[in-house]
Amino acid sequence: MFSDILQGIVEQSGGGIGISLMGYDGIAIEQHLSDYDEVDLQLLAVEYANVLKEVKRAVEVLNTGFMEEVTVKTGRFLVVVRALNDEYFVVLTLTRDGNIGKARYLLMREAPKLREALA
Repeated sequence: MFSDILQGIVEQSGGGIGISLMGYDGIAIEQHLSDYDEVDLQLLAVEYANVLKEVKRAVEVLNTGFMEEVTVKTGRFLVVVRALNDEYFVVLTLTRDGNIGKARYLLMREAPKLREALA
């Protein structure tokens, strides 16, 4: 079930390179990678998991509510992270000219299905 949902997000997002469903421990549960080979997307996802843990911790310390989404824009990529619950999140990598609005919408739309499958 995860595979179909993740593949759909990458293929429909416009510029999607890859997506990983991960735990905050940095272990990927499932992923879908396109044929893009200019970067190690698995390594990228693991490194962003480390950053996300720190952001999550800051949100908790500041008591600002549940962290829903983090977006990182670099010179080469757009990375959108959508938290699913206290244990899991999805990280979607797009090309720099990818459709970030559509990517964010797809992640928001599919998040309940992923949460249900994780339960």
